[in-house]
Amino acid sequence: MTSSDPIRILIVENEGLVGCDMAASLGKLGHHVVGICASGEEALSRFEELRPDLVLLDVHLSGQLDGIDTAHELQRRSKVAIVYVTACADLETVARARQTHPQGYLLKPFNHDELRLAVEVAAQRHMEERKRQRREHSYFDAFQSLADGVIAADLAGGVIFMNPAAVRVTGWLPEEVTGRSLNEVFNIYQASGEPAEILPADAAAQATERTVYLTTRAGERVPIQDRTAPLRDEQGELTGLIILFRAHAPAPVPPTAPTRSSAPLVDVVESISDPLFALDSRWRVTYANASALRLFDRNLQDMLGLSLWDLMPTATREAHYEALARAMLHRETVNRELFLDEKQIWLEVRGYPFGEGLLLLVQDVTARREEAERRNRIDRLESLGLLARGFAHDFNNLLTVLLGNISLAEMRLRNAITLPELHTAKQATLQAQNLVQQLLTFARGGAPIKTQIHLGDLIDTFFTHHTRANRIEYRIDVQPGLPQIAIDGAQVRRLLSNLIRNAEQAQPNGGEIIIRCFAPDHAEMFPGEMVSDKNFQPSGLAIEVEDKGEGIPPDHLSHIFEPYFSTRKADNATGLGLTVCESIAKAHGGSLTVRSEPGRGTTVRFYLPLDSDAEEADAFGLSKVFDTPPEVEAAAPRILVLEDDPLVRSLIVRNLTSNGFDVTESAEGSETVRLYQESQGQGRAFDLVILDLSIPNGMGGIRAMEKLRALDPEVFAIVSSGYSDDPVMANPASYGFAAVLPKPYEPADMLRLVRNILATRGIRRAS
Repeated sequence: MTSSDPIRILIVENEGLVGCDMAASLGKLGHHVVGICASGEEALSRFEELRPDLVLLDVHLSGQLDGIDTAHELQRRSKVAIVYVTACADLETVARARQTHPQGYLLKPFNHDELRLAVEVAAQRHMEERKRQRREHSYFDAFQSLADGVIAADLAGGVIFMNPAAVRVTGWLPEEVTGRSLNEVFNIYQASGEPAEILPADAAAQATERTVYLTTRAGERVPIQDRTAPLRDEQGELTGLIILFRAHAPAPVPPTAPTRSSAPLVDVVESISDPLFALDSRWRVTYANASALRLFDRNLQDMLGLSLWDLMPTATREAHYEALARAMLHRETVNRELFLDEKQIWLEVRGYPFGEGLLLLVQDVTARREEAERRNRIDRLESLGLLARGFAHDFNNLLTVLLGNISLAEMRLRNAITLPELHTAKQATLQAQNLVQQLLTFARGGAPIKTQIHLGDLIDTFFTHHTRANRIEYRIDVQPGLPQIAIDGAQVRRLLSNLIRNAEQAQPNGGEIIIRCFAPDHAEMFPGEMVSDKNFQPSGLAIEVEDKGEGIPPDHLSHIFEPYFSTRKADNATGLGLTVCESIAKAHGGSLTVRSEPGRGTTVRFYLPLDSDAEEADAFGLSKVFDTPPEVEAAAPRILVLEDDPLVRSLIVRNLTSNGFDVTESAEGSETVRLYQESQGQGRAFDLVILDLSIPNGMGGIRAMEKLRALDPEVFAIVSSGYSDDPVMANPASYGFAAVLPKPYEPADMLRLVRNILATRGIRRAS
């Protein structure tokens, strides 16, 4: 089979309809189905006739043989690729199937794409294996006629080839040695009787001929001269070695004490850049290349004879001893990843049976692990973002209804009676809003909806509603004369809340928290502080939260901005607080810095640039705020509302009509556009439109606004949404909106915004 040949596929399936359906699907993909068999016996009897490259094999078959027994027999006859297509997924069956080294395991029921993928992957692997075998055989064909003996072995020490000359000298037949240990077939000794090392492959060693003694299969000792060469794949990776030798009349050898590193080993692996060492059956190091010596900071004399477990920390032995011991006992390959505390690196250790012990190839995979962890964090953030966005809109609609009705109830009862229960319910609703926004900010890094604010006023407002912890003294120090700064007040309050909560939790027995707001001196920086943005240069204003608590250990300080990292898991801490703060800081063009000393407390600074790109705007994105709006026309202003949620729509209508506005409602964007156009035609244009951003299964606010602007370029509109992270909410003017109203909101907020918008419209008309 070549890359251009169709894949020859044999289907072994006892359900005829399933087999026919698979054959039809594979035929459409350009593969050649050579036959369909109902039993393992039939497949074996027709195997030579059909000559498949790939067998799709069910486990449960008609006849005496099941699919796994059939696979064993098929692979004994030929290197055919196996893909199990079965409904069996129990551990015992999977374990049995794994022993046949299948190229795939496809569980029923499956779809067309899953079948196509399984077949294409299996065929590709099979083709690559065939190419490797052909390449090796092309090498070996050249050795067939050599007078020198040639033995090839893989990295695990298993013999994969012997030429006729090697057969004559060793007495082993080619079919007998395949897969056997190289030590057993090429068993060489010094003249003194001590085991000899396989000759290194470097040029200097080859220049000096040596004579060693090969013990044949019959037990005879034959003097030979030998040399070795590396066997590499197309990418230049070492895959084994080739030993060349010839029988030679022995020269007198004086009986000297042997010099040996202890066990016969392929010294050609010195050319490998990754560490490699060999162990005997008692875990003692019998060989180590130069890279392995550098890894463990030892010389060869110190390394040889040392136990592997003396090189590793106790925790590593506990985690990996069983797997490595099993590989040594059962002569299996093994692959493990372990952490080397001394170097603070991750190592991938691949073990191969070698002699009575193991050959260990080691690779530093720290970068790969860190990248995988980074991708995993990103995946978790994206998953959390999808989850958050999935319910935020509906949840914020419900909060709008709750907050609106509680606020209306408060206003109606304000002159008659004061109910603390209403105030408590309102505060709980605002806290629920904060949780949703915090989740969205963390997961999506939502763009801030900025306003010009005095940071001192923001801090005062925060502590007006903050429940202070017992036995903690709060000190607030705001530098006089600080300018206003464009920020998202809700997000910055969220950041401040997280920092204050962390400071409170760091002092469970009481203490002091100092909150400062000031313009920092560029030259005045903490030495050794942890900065979330390495390229950040401090400027503008800063909010600083300092506690006198337990502090952060140095080994934890570098992880504090990572999602889910927390030292307070027992207290149900999520590890998201500082990650949320970092998202808010970066969204504002600022940064966080942290200084901490164990036992002496922690100080966190939030830097904010003064040259923010936000326009001068109020909390709703208006160009100007009127505390007392100018007079508007005497006639009741007409307002058109687009809102799909009936509860929210009812709240808006009741709030606006009770305050003297003429309100028309709609539930879908097309209806909104139609009503606006009809009103224009009647000479009774709407003064203001309030548009919900997202309308499931209908035209939403953005598309509706495009059509409204086509009808009336002077249209005044407010965009409202529970998706506070949508770009429209951060830059409403770019989409033609005059203002933005994030959900949830209080009725008073909507009234103030509507009146200011109408006042702005009146000023523009007058001018």
